[in-house]
Amino acid sequence: MSKKRENYSNQPFGTPRRRAKRTFLGALFVIVLLAVTISFTVALVIAYLTPYVSPSTFGSLTIVGIFAPILYAAVVVCMLLWLVTGRWKTALLVAIFLIPGAFRITDFYNIAFMREVEQKHSRNDLTLLTYNVRGFYDDDAKRSVRGIVDYIDAMEALDVACFQEFDTTASDIESLDSLMEARKLIYKHDVKEFGDVVLRSYSRYPIIAAGDIAGENRGTSQWVDVVVKRGIERTADTLRVFNNHLHTMSISANDSEDIAEGKILQDGDRMRSIVDRIANNSTIRVDHVDTLDMVVRNTPYEHVICGDFNDTPMSYVYGRLVESHSDAFVEVGKGYGYTFRPMYGTLRIDYVLYSKGIEATKYLADANAEFSDHLPVIVTLKVNSTEEQK
Repeated sequence: MSKKRENYSNQPFGTPRRRAKRTFLGALFVIVLLAVTISFTVALVIAYLTPYVSPSTFGSLTIVGIFAPILYAAVVVCMLLWLVTGRWKTALLVAIFLIPGAFRITDFYNIAFMREVEQKHSRNDLTLLTYNVRGFYDDDAKRSVRGIVDYIDAMEALDVACFQEFDTTASDIESLDSLMEARKLIYKHDVKEFGDVVLRSYSRYPIIAAGDIAGENRGTSQWVDVVVKRGIERTADTLRVFNNHLHTMSISANDSEDIAEGKILQDGDRMRSIVDRIANNSTIRVDHVDTLDMVVRNTPYEHVICGDFNDTPMSYVYGRLVESHSDAFVEVGKGYGYTFRPMYGTLRIDYVLYSKGIEATKYLADANAEFSDHLPVIVTLKVNSTEEQK
């Protein structure tokens, strides 16, 4: 009678337990990933809705739109993780929620090599600067007038300059006026609040009319009608330029830093305070932009809307103004678009929008200029004559 052969495994004891442990960790990973994916996706959907829902209805949702690029990137990462784990159907479902955002990517980022070659400067071009100078204070709380003067003096071309948070009491402010006169920008218009200048526009071309929408420390807009002369025959067309400083977010430099670093999540009371401030101030901007939009729609000329909107592209304010206008950054900008230096340069809140009879040929938000918490935005526009539009 033959002996029954016994087979022994060479696997050490405990292997089944480790396999079970790995299975448990895998299940836990899937559960956590699912919870994170749902959270980010819901937040992203809310961000999609912010341009279409007035903050006066759901003010607290405004802050979600601020983080739209981060939320979009987070959902992309979640989708990739589902792909890595082999869950294709879940990844496809997540990808569906990314589709609407794909049409808004150029509001934040433009790939340089996809842009056309920049056109050479022509006699029909108009170079416009919009700049929130923060009362002419730099990061060290020192006056920055001289730095800004030197910066503008080095610019190749400048036809219209729109400043926000302008302070006529700044030391050496006369040097800016002298520079503008030397560069033939001899026409200017101010808007005052409580006796102080808050907006100033300079123009190379005659200002034949002007007005303002004063918000009494709740946002201010001004408009100037300039007669743009061009060409050998010196034909002229009237262009209206809107210079805007919409109501502030009321977020301090410390707030911005703590939000960017995530420290704000550790202080519930402070976080609620910031959310409430953003919500309340967003509602104030809505009231202002409704009035501004009415004036813009009744403008008889081609026009430019520029300045500090204090809102991102995923906002009701931007959505309302860009509805019938083009955005210079979207059309000719390159790279990641930001104009606000705090929060690690993640926010674009300064804009140059323009009507259909105008074409942007060059856009620059100069990150090398550190004279304010905002970047100067310089745009070259081709203002088509009335005959060219026919």
